[in-house]
Amino acid sequence: MLIPMEPDSSSDQRPVIQASEILAKIERGEDVEYDGVIVEGDLDISGLDLPTEHVKRTEHEYRTLGVTNELKVISSQIMITNSKIRGKVIFSNARFLGIISFTVAKFGDVASFLGAEFRGKANFWSAQFGSDARFDETRFSGNASFVGAKFGGFASFEKAEFGGKADFWGAQFSDFVTFRHAQLSNGADFPNAKFSNFADFRHAQFNDYATFPYAQFNDYADFRDSEFNNRLILKDLKFVRLYITWNSIRDNLVYDGPTYLALIKNFKVIEQFSDADDCYYQYRKESQAQKKWYSKENRLIEFLVRSYNWTSTKIRRIFKYLSWIKDYSPFTWIHRFNWSKLLDWIGFVSCGYGVRIQPIILWVLSSVLSFTLLYKLLPPSCGGIAESGPSTVTMEAVNNSTLLFTFSSGDGAVSSSWGECLYFSFTALTGGTPDGLHPVGLCKYAVMVEGVLGYLFLALFVVVLARKIIR
Repeated sequence: MLIPMEPDSSSDQRPVIQASEILAKIERGEDVEYDGVIVEGDLDISGLDLPTEHVKRTEHEYRTLGVTNELKVISSQIMITNSKIRGKVIFSNARFLGIISFTVAKFGDVASFLGAEFRGKANFWSAQFGSDARFDETRFSGNASFVGAKFGGFASFEKAEFGGKADFWGAQFSDFVTFRHAQLSNGADFPNAKFSNFADFRHAQFNDYATFPYAQFNDYADFRDSEFNNRLILKDLKFVRLYITWNSIRDNLVYDGPTYLALIKNFKVIEQFSDADDCYYQYRKESQAQKKWYSKENRLIEFLVRSYNWTSTKIRRIFKYLSWIKDYSPFTWIHRFNWSKLLDWIGFVSCGYGVRIQPIILWVLSSVLSFTLLYKLLPPSCGGIAESGPSTVTMEAVNNSTLLFTFSSGDGAVSSSWGECLYFSFTALTGGTPDGLHPVGLCKYAVMVEGVLGYLFLALFVVVLARKIIR
């Protein structure tokens, strides 16, 4: 639950503490503990005489962040809670060995923790950042809590490293926010977080679970080239445009039907049609896996629903106190076959739910080869493929005044080579009959079945191809 901040006005009766007093305690190595105060002045540790440790900095850290390779070491535990800080907070280029807590603190100006290291917990629970909040290349060894924090200005966590849990539950980002190249190693929580402006997560690495349930991206969110190495939860995520690739999330995305459908629509809008097809295919597979071949129903429940329109809640309440009802034969459990799962299975094996051409090609090749084998191995007594020849007429004298004419079809023996059977099978699948050959006996019915399959495969192929070409 968020604790509301008191309005910043001249009538505020909280005691005023000078920033110099706090800085003096930090320089002496004393713990800083203030609750419900107003801090007047800038909290800038850059000029303090503190122990330092040599660290290796990159060229980017030198030029862009302005930090040095001499890291100030602060052993004090700093806890400034339920307070207002009217000046700047410059805690950059420092290593904090103790707990840092700014719970329900209000930062009136820039808060900078550039290149800092937090060895203990960092608690910014329900903090309010009135201006820019800079955590570029900051390292959090312990848990970092920004639960309910409000960022009024630009918020940057670029190249930040979260060794512990990164908790942004209910955080609100009013301006541009970036987690570009950030490393979140031990879980990242963004439930109910609200991003009012562009959110940049490019090249971010989520080594543990990442959760965004009920989060809102009111502007574009960019997750391109990000890595998700564990569970990803996007349940009821609301977004305008989500730039992300399906391959980066397909193995870790936790199934949620509306989320999948929203992603499919999003992929089409940003013209990632291949990702849209792959996402739809995975959605149908996951949806099918949720179904069972047989549904278990109770005759008593069915009777009460149909006859009296009872609700499921009322029925469950009855069963809670009358559990013995199910033991009586009139109220036994029955199983119904799930035709929906059967249709899903047919759609899967036939054409990959309408987004895969490969299964159709495989079915065509399998059918041609199977019928080729049938035509070749069918016993002559049951029929086969006969060679067609010209009809002949034979005249035979029965007596001096009568002639008998005999007509012969000219068909050859029911026998064909493997090549002829293959040629005949392929032609039959496409709805034709090769010259010089025709089916005999039971083979006629096989040709009929193969022809029907050919038209079915052609229809599936045209539908899938048209779906891919015409978007």
